[in-house]
Amino acid sequence: MSSFASWFYEAWPLVLAMGVLILLSAMFSGSEAALFSLSTRDKKLLRRGGIGGKIATRLLADPEPLLSAILFWNLLINMTYFALAAILGSRLEASSGHSAAFFLTASSLLAIIFFSEMLPKSFAVLVPVRLSVALAPPLAMAVRVVSPVLPMVTQANSAIGRLLWPSFQAEPEIDLADIERAIELGTDDAALLQRERRSLRNLVQTAETRVGEWMRPRSKLWLCNEPIHRKTIIDQPMRSGYLMVMDPDEEMITKAIGLRTLRPSQLDNLDGAAESVIYVPWSALVSQVLDRLKEEDRSVAVVVNEFGELLGAVSIDEIMQQILAPHHEEDLRGRAAITQSGPMQYRVWGLTSIRKLIKELGLEIDGEGVTTVAGYVGRYNERLARIGDSAPLDKFVLTVAEEDKDGVWIDVSPQPSDDEAAS
Repeated sequence: MSSFASWFYEAWPLVLAMGVLILLSAMFSGSEAALFSLSTRDKKLLRRGGIGGKIATRLLADPEPLLSAILFWNLLINMTYFALAAILGSRLEASSGHSAAFFLTASSLLAIIFFSEMLPKSFAVLVPVRLSVALAPPLAMAVRVVSPVLPMVTQANSAIGRLLWPSFQAEPEIDLADIERAIELGTDDAALLQRERRSLRNLVQTAETRVGEWMRPRSKLWLCNEPIHRKTIIDQPMRSGYLMVMDPDEEMITKAIGLRTLRPSQLDNLDGAAESVIYVPWSALVSQVLDRLKEEDRSVAVVVNEFGELLGAVSIDEIMQQILAPHHEEDLRGRAAITQSGPMQYRVWGLTSIRKLIKELGLEIDGEGVTTVAGYVGRYNERLARIGDSAPLDKFVLTVAEEDKDGVWIDVSPQPSDDEAAS
């Protein structure tokens, strides 16, 4: 028997073990590429992928331990693989010489690079959803096995980082003035510069604006009850971009259907096209609502008051439009929401944000927990605003001057002086 045959006869268990290690390394590398390359649409499909899809969704909900476990297992497998390769190389060198040992070592290195890194990751990004569903159960088991060790690994990484970079400090937050300066230096187009400044101002405003000011009131929503029929959409003009589905008691919105993204084939199964909504208080900031919509992958937030009653709704499309392409606030008949009728005299549409009016008047007061101008007058008079009702607002007085089925118009004028009030 030749020296190589004798070597292989003794070494085949180690060669088989190296093959198994390559397959395990390929599984972890492929699962990493598949799970962390999923798009938003892929994650929606993942939730409907049975047990494997639910496990994958749960793993992605906390990605840090998942990634740490994948890297830990890959490192352990690769170290074991190269240890076996070194043992085989030393045995082959003793029986067949340096050239054979060098060839074995180079082949082992190329094999693990190609079969456990390049090939599985290239395949994973082509079918990420299917691979994630298939590999989620064994991956969850692998995460559970090493979960007691992961805190120690995290602390060790933190300690090493502090040792190597003791003076590392986080950069300060970017100031708004710096962003405006960057915009000014980035373009010479005056019109584009103005639009960018407006968008930046609206973006910053989301951190101090309540969602009740940007929501679409309940009376302006397109509401329907289950079951949802095709004729509900086809036989009526489109009132908004979303069809809101009410509960059986018609007290709360439970689902929303994005009409602009519907495919013709989905018109026969509108229940399947409906997605869940989130619920937020009217006092929540727009920036907080936008973060929740992105985190939970939802399109519509239903706004409720402190009693849990439905006030309105806002979609992520409307928020982004308000930031990037704001339009002038108008009533249903296309008239401007705030118009100046004379010196210190204004006419305001009742559904206009009270905060917007306060800014227009240059006042520095709080809106006192209400959203609209009509709501402010109604709260002061303890009833729905009607013609003749008035309410003081700092040095101004608000008076309901016009009423129709769509709402009310309110005149804003300076409060009379003591002499004028006495006369």
